[in-house]
Amino acid sequence: MKDLPLGIGDYKRIIKGNFIYVDKTRYLYELAKKEGLYFLSRPRRFGKSLMLSTLYYLFKGEKELFEGTWIYDKWEWQEYPVIRIDLTDIKTETVEKVEFGLKLILKNTSEEYDVEIPSLEIDASYGLSELINRLYRKYNKQVIVLIDEYEKPVLDNITDKEKAEKMRKELRSFYSVLKAQMDKIRFLLITGLTKFTKMGVFSALNNLEDISFDEKYAQMLGYTHEEVVQYFGEYIQRYLELTGLSKEEFLEMFREYYDGYSFDGIWYDEGGKDRRVYNPFAVLLFFSKMRFAPYWSDSGAPSFVYEYLKGHNVSKNELLKQKVSESDFSQWEIEDNPPHLFLAQAGYLTQRLLTTRTSLQPIYELSIPNTDARLGIEKLLFSTEQKIDLATVTSKVNALAYAIEARDIQEMVEVINSIYARVSWRARKQIERSGKEDRLTHLEVFYQSIMVSLFESTGVNVESEEESAKGRADVVVKYNGVVYVIELKVDRSAQEALEQIKAKGYHEPYKGKEVYLIGMNISSKTGKIEEFVYEKI
Repeated sequence: MKDLPLGIGDYKRIIKGNFIYVDKTRYLYELAKKEGLYFLSRPRRFGKSLMLSTLYYLFKGEKELFEGTWIYDKWEWQEYPVIRIDLTDIKTETVEKVEFGLKLILKNTSEEYDVEIPSLEIDASYGLSELINRLYRKYNKQVIVLIDEYEKPVLDNITDKEKAEKMRKELRSFYSVLKAQMDKIRFLLITGLTKFTKMGVFSALNNLEDISFDEKYAQMLGYTHEEVVQYFGEYIQRYLELTGLSKEEFLEMFREYYDGYSFDGIWYDEGGKDRRVYNPFAVLLFFSKMRFAPYWSDSGAPSFVYEYLKGHNVSKNELLKQKVSESDFSQWEIEDNPPHLFLAQAGYLTQRLLTTRTSLQPIYELSIPNTDARLGIEKLLFSTEQKIDLATVTSKVNALAYAIEARDIQEMVEVINSIYARVSWRARKQIERSGKEDRLTHLEVFYQSIMVSLFESTGVNVESEEESAKGRADVVVKYNGVVYVIELKVDRSAQEALEQIKAKGYHEPYKGKEVYLIGMNISSKTGKIEEFVYEKI
């Protein structure tokens, strides 16, 4: 059984080390078979670095590395000079550090090809221009340029507009020299998280083709369902032996948790086949750990996402079902992006195409792709909306998830109270200032909304005001065959809340399941659950 290529972004190392390589070379052949200048936007941890590494070895002509792949007998094997500029590890605290990092990359490349670039002493942009020229003359061949995470210095400073603009200016100067070298470049591919409008790359390179939404390349990054089954079959079998699940049961759970990304908005082809893709990072970690967890959202949420959301007042309802066009993604600089566009590019939302090929322009609807992304966005939004630090939210969400699993009502109440203690004073002040007549009703609605958001952050199925024959329950939590029906009261009796559940039959739709009826009383003075009672039926 081949090993999992966890954390390995170098194609040669994957092939030589007997790791699993999901063959994407037919897409790379289609992209690179002719001269072209391309841009591709994808979220973090989606395989951009591995794709660029694979292209690097293709253009270096290392044919033996591709034996057994789709492209092996189709590619015209010859060696080109390749400049690979990877900004992933560049220090971005100051413009000077960015400039130094770019110079270091170019210096290392020049030494690899044994060419001198004296102009690098002036600045990085002169160095890049000279490096392309010298490689072109030395090898009498056009040059390949591969750029990864091209906007990272701006993203790392997203909450400091002045600093972000300085980084943008630095990068604009660096990338703009490519325009004068177009006749010496055989293939250029720039990858990043977002598309900018003023970043020199796109204003100067007017013949740069953006393939981010192109259906030909929608499955070039990420794993299709068929690829998961084909390449990870032995790992799937091992999980089935550990759990006793059937293959069909497992794949249904697996799809819901990690599948669902669409980069062209076309979810199904004309034959009904699902075209969406899994996040590759999450897939690899799942088969390494052999348990479900939000691997991508736990590790793929760089600090700039959290910092961005802290500066924007946004709720989940405002993000979902937004209608957008492809051009919307290039109208704003990233720090000025509307939250729904920012989160779509960051990987927390995906798109579904609503219009046809004959429409004036493609229109997409945004939605959360899977459970992994949903858990990430729920925690981020809960933290920023309630002004509770992310570490505290994560800790409380984990404790609540365990309480739900263990059927520990006491622990559940304690976790909820710990959150209420941090937000209640704001609710009371706001409602008192508003002069609302039915103050207790408004407090009840507030506490209900906090509870729903907190439960949603654990990944369980949560319904608010779910209808039964005689009314609506405040909160219904469903997990793994267990149902919690919760009724809240403010300054009243928890027993009264429990009796209301039974009298109204809120639990009736769940006959045959393990159901807990929970009545809670919240004090308007302390803002905490002072009393709770429950029954198991």
